Amino acid sequence: MKKVAAVGGLDPSGGAGIEMDVKVGSAVGVHVHPVATAITYQTPTEFYGSKCTDIEVLEGQLKAVKGVRNWKLGMLCNERIAETLLKYLEGVVVVDPVLKATAGGTLYEGSLETYKKILSVSFAVTPNALEAEALTGLRVRTVDDAIRAAEALAEAGPKLVVITGGHLEIFADVIYYDGYVEVIRGTRKVTSFHGSGSFMAMALASYLALGEAPVVAARKAVGYTRVAHLFSQGKEALDPLYQMRYDAVRHCMYEEYKYFIEWLESLPFEKAKKIAPEVGINVAYSVPKELVRGKGSVLGVPGRLRLTPRGLRSCCNPWWGQADHTARLLLEAQKYNPKLRVAMNIRYSPENVAALSGAGYEVYELKRETEPPGEESMRWAAKKAYSDLGKVPDVIYDKGFYGKEAMIRLLTEGLEELKEMLRVVLQI
Repeated sequence: MKKVAAVGGLDPSGGAGIEMDVKVGSAVGVHVHPVATAITYQTPTEFYGSKCTDIEVLEGQLKAVKGVRNWKLGMLCNERIAETLLKYLEGVVVVDPVLKATAGGTLYEGSLETYKKILSVSFAVTPNALEAEALTGLRVRTVDDAIRAAEALAEAGPKLVVITGGHLEIFADVIYYDGYVEVIRGTRKVTSFHGSGSFMAMALASYLALGEAPVVAARKAVGYTRVAHLFSQGKEALDPLYQMRYDAVRHCMYEEYKYFIEWLESLPFEKAKKIAPEVGINVAYSVPKELVRGKGSVLGVPGRLRLTPRGLRSCCNPWWGQADHTARLLLEAQKYNPKLRVAMNIRYSPENVAALSGAGYEVYELKRETEPPGEESMRWAAKKAYSDLGKVPDVIYDKGFYGKEAMIRLLTEGLEELKEMLRVVLQI
């Protein structure tokens, strides 16, 4: 396994520093050797202070990782630590020039000239706009400013420069390598996370250690960091292991879903006939809202479940992105109720509606004739129900319109809840 020495501060909040480096490197697939330059006292929003590591202690750690050829440097704390590191650095060095903490507080005390000696032996540097300004003396506000700063930083030693875009007027990450420039634009996210720079720099160091070409490694590191932001909403810190959690969730969902479809296919013909519309049935089962990445995050039955003389039958195995109409309804409904995970369409009949209403479910009638031209039907259905009720109902039904079959749509937080609704309709 490839190795990376991660040099930086210890962050008790776990959102940045060498703890985050270990998690990111492990997720990417390298073995990380953490080397502490300081102990900080901070939370994601407040910085209380820090204490630099004694040089004797630092050197003891550095001797223990002797022979490692890939490095990621974060908090250097002071000039003596920077000077000491210069005696040990060799190979591919990636510098995240953290001069100040996101929550306030100084992370490097001393002359920037000493810091620039580190840059002179580095392969890559990953400043944000403010750090690029401090290191170059140039104003960095626009993408063009960032490109000029990247060129100036490259002249100081690093061949690869990635200026992150959180502080630019237009959100974009700028990659500069040996005269090549690439601008990766994006959408600015308002978050409370700190440690994004540490995350991205460690990802870059890890991809380089694995042998990726410099620009490819930079693209991957930028993409990994951005997606981690999306998947970490509602958490205290960025989650570099989101892909592993995502895969685990999908595996468990798939097994649950197959079992549910088998239950539907076990229904006797007369029961199946009661809920099977002419267009067939589909069951959309979504990953949790914070993990959703479009319809590909939703399980469905290819070709839908169809009524046969032996009951409901599917033509092939369930798979991701195979529930079209029900998935669009579900994804829109999730905007108003993030707990929703399941949507299913069943045959309309007054008896079915009455059974659901009588069991205490919130039932809403949609008038398909009022659908505005050009609207996407299922998204409009969810928006309309929410607009009229102030919440998403359990049941949305309509009596059809020209070219549109009457339908009942069920929305629940899980497959077991959906099964209970169907038992009410089927009287079983």
